[in-house]
Amino acid sequence: MSDSYIRPDEDFEAFYLKYYKFVYRVCFIYMKNSFDSEDCTEDVFVKVLGGKYTFNGEEHEKKWLSVTAMNLCKDKLKSKWHKSVVSLDGCEEISADCSFGIDETLREVMKLPPKYKDVIYLYYYMGYKTEEIAKILRKPSSTVRNHMREAREMLKIKIGGEQK
Repeated sequence: MSDSYIRPDEDFEAFYLKYYKFVYRVCFIYMKNSFDSEDCTEDVFVKVLGGKYTFNGEEHEKKWLSVTAMNLCKDKLKSKWHKSVVSLDGCEEISADCSFGIDETLREVMKLPPKYKDVIYLYYYMGYKTEEIAKILRKPSSTVRNHMREAREMLKIKIGGEQK
């Protein structure tokens, strides 16, 4: 797919199959349930299909997909409709068809405010460096490092580690 735009034919199907689980995981971190995660995942691919996006390699594809997924999830969470729906977060029911493991740490990451969740997920789960995260989120590197430090402190308290 390097240096080419995604077309609504076999190229898109291969792209979809390659990245569906990746995008779903990003969406699940924000939406916390399989139904909303699937909706947001599909919205990401509809956006790809509807536009003439050019990707410069697999790394660029992943960055674009992860940032797009995060933004779509945040938009959905901010929407009036979503706010008026009764939350089932207390139930902690996770779909049996969930294709990735959720441990205690990931559960706590999912509960963090978005500014912390973004940096932790991009750093620990996707392997980006703080400078790359700063570019992706369009924030200063110092802000990303501060959010990382604050998020680690929050997680340390929630997971039961000792504070310095």
